[in-house]
Amino acid sequence: MPTDFAGASLLFTLLWSSDVVSAVAFIDNDRIAAANKRGDILVWNLPAAAGGKAPEPARRLVGHTNEINRMLASPDGRLLISAGSDRTVKFWDATLTTGDPGTIVLNDGIARVGVSEKVARLPAPPAPITANVFVQKPLRVLTAHKDWIWGLALSRDGKTLVTGDESKVVIVWDVQTGKELARWSTKLWVRGLDISPDGKTVVTAENFPQLRVVEGETGLRGWDARTGGLKFDASKEVKAGIASVRFSHDGKYFAAARGNIENENIGGPVYLFDPVTGKKLNELKPPHLRGATDLAFHPDGKHLFTCGRDRLVKIWRPGDGELVRELGQTSKGPFGEAYHAISISPDGKRVAVADGAGQVLIYSFPGRE
Repeated sequence: MPTDFAGASLLFTLLWSSDVVSAVAFIDNDRIAAANKRGDILVWNLPAAAGGKAPEPARRLVGHTNEINRMLASPDGRLLISAGSDRTVKFWDATLTTGDPGTIVLNDGIARVGVSEKVARLPAPPAPITANVFVQKPLRVLTAHKDWIWGLALSRDGKTLVTGDESKVVIVWDVQTGKELARWSTKLWVRGLDISPDGKTVVTAENFPQLRVVEGETGLRGWDARTGGLKFDASKEVKAGIASVRFSHDGKYFAAARGNIENENIGGPVYLFDPVTGKKLNELKPPHLRGATDLAFHPDGKHLFTCGRDRLVKIWRPGDGELVRELGQTSKGPFGEAYHAISISPDGKRVAVADGAGQVLIYSFPGRE
């Protein structure tokens, strides 16, 4: 295996609770936000240097009433945007340093072993860890969606937001005003989406219904971001639901991760597509076991990071399709706690992983520029 990212190491494990951490986003190089299925968002200030105790969260963002499915930060680090199953998109002021005082329990004491592990006696739950935080409410709430929101993407200049939901609706927004710029319907439920670097194309990953894997009931389509007109349909190039899509920084291709639902019989390959024709250019192997869940391009423009239900982070070199590094340890057996989302710091020196086991993993890459 090549030496790319050979110095990668686990820097911090940020404990939270027994619930699934469903989304994660670097606000800047030293601040990380994570969200869970309860609708909570926490923000940590990360130490500049490695070593020492993992930090406790500094802020708690409240307002969502259901699972948060996607989250991202604006390029200037001034806004955090989240979307979820409460059918809302929420904007948060990421520049605030104060707020109402509050607390958060980082370990709610629910043991994760029991009947399935065939233990004779349940272990005693650990003592709860309570952290002091500033509590923050959203800056703005968008309520135009009428179903669960799974698609969330921001243009490279931070001026245009695109969202998509399970009622097959895609909406393009002006970030500054919150005004709708365009709206159209997709063929199937939107599971993920992205907007091209030039702001002209939106790619949607679609599926229907969620609990079935039937060829012909998954979709991967490109749309005109201004009119909503169909530009290409690459649905026949994939045989199961796509969980996440991302354009490369130069816009020459986009990547799609297969694995929108847990399936031990279907792997989670990552595909590369031509953004003009929708033609499949390559399939990165070996795939994630049981499905890939999210992906992100490294700022160096040469590497792609993916995470999956096998509890691995894979680092790829799309130029030649080479797998250059794996982080983590493959889970044992089917239907374990998955890695749900991934985010890379703007300087490319850290990666954060949203862990289904109720924690956030921070890896560092010493010497990366």
